Amino acid sequence: MLLVRHGLQVGYRPGGDSRDQGDPALAPGGQRQAQRLATRLSEAGVGVVCTSPARRARETAEPLANLLKLRPIVMEGLREVGLGEWEGGTVHQRVREKDLTWARVLETERWDAIPGAETNEELHGRVARVLVEVRANFPGQLVAVFTHDGVIAAALALAARASSFAFASSDHGSISELVLGARDSWRVRSFNDTCHLRAREPREPRRP
Repeated sequence: MLLVRHGLQVGYRPGGDSRDQGDPALAPGGQRQAQRLATRLSEAGVGVVCTSPARRARETAEPLANLLKLRPIVMEGLREVGLGEWEGGTVHQRVREKDLTWARVLETERWDAIPGAETNEELHGRVARVLVEVRANFPGQLVAVFTHDGVIAAALALAARASSFAFASSDHGSISELVLGARDSWRVRSFNDTCHLRAREPREPRRP
């Protein structure tokens, strides 16, 4: 399966609309990333498109699903890490402010250093269950899974038997490839592939 991080979302604005903060749409740059993902993956042999319920993930999946004439399958288990008291986009403000709690998250590689957040064990269990479900429902098919940085990091850490944050901070619009073999034998084939995003924007022809 191809684990695709959603495109760049609209930035957090303190005091902004609560819906946009907690479930932001794609920014214009993210929309362009989604189109480039669709162009690349439309020729990869994808037979199934699954997505997190988050707006930014669904909007990233939409161009590919339209090209392939597929209906995206929304799966709750693909949602981003639950951040407890930091839900609603406030994590971005806390990181910018260099909150000491965020420093503890990075030092300990524990999401539950944030009050009320999902534990690493809960996250890894959820991610394992949803990906095994995808494998069971679509055997032999190449599945594009549109999800989040935390989910991708958890999946690849499980496959590589690595530390929890070893694969953290994948780029927006990136592709990582994961092979789920029999009896939960998982292999990481690639991580954070962004070659489709590095193409230059087409230039308008010069006028005489």
